[in-house]
Amino acid sequence: MRKNLSIFIDESGDFGKFDDIAPYYLVTMLLHDQKNSIAEALQHLADSLAMKGYAEHCLHTGPLIRKEEVYKLLTIDERKSILNCFVNFASKTVFQYVTFIVEKKEEFNQFKIISLLSRQIRDFVEGKNEFLFDYDKIIIYYDNGQTQLTQLMASIFTENNIEFRRNVSPAHYRLFQIADMITTLELINLKRERNSNSKSEQQFFGSMHDFNKNYYKRIVRKKIHI
Repeated sequence: MRKNLSIFIDESGDFGKFDDIAPYYLVTMLLHDQKNSIAEALQHLADSLAMKGYAEHCLHTGPLIRKEEVYKLLTIDERKSILNCFVNFASKTVFQYVTFIVEKKEEFNQFKIISLLSRQIRDFVEGKNEFLFDYDKIIIYYDNGQTQLTQLMASIFTENNIEFRRNVSPAHYRLFQIADMITTLELINLKRERNSNSKSEQQFFGSMHDFNKNYYKRIVRKKIHI
């Protein structure tokens, strides 16, 4: 039987100039061995969302927390209900993830950010080389959100068993939506450690203690620490 690995990539931030309101650039890679079926967990997620009136909902965690876009008319309890469905789904699904973080400085330009990010990802791939390339095929999913990240990934993943699927829609892949959720939770946790969470984050979670206990701790157990 062929061994296939799916890697879903999500990012937060950009390669632009330093901004003290958003000084971080994060990239999450969610790794899912396709031998581990998620069918049962997917059905449970679908049933949970449908029961709450959100069938086929595509999660976008940042706007959900900030009460933006499709979430602007929902109450905090309704938004928490949606997020809890996806946290439960992630808890029941077998995957691993890694998040790379660049803390931008005022003197940084995009080339410095790319260099720092590239070094982290290359070190990870080289350190996991035996694990990663034991697979017959590695399928990388990315929505081509940022050209620099697309080019960086293409320069690192160059083996013959790599297949890039670009311009994919997160709406078609629940694990893509989980990668988005993880990136957002990792960013919130980073700010929690620096005591710099936004008012919308504090309001949504009630307290950063509750955020850590009820959300982040349930996800971080799947993290590959680097």
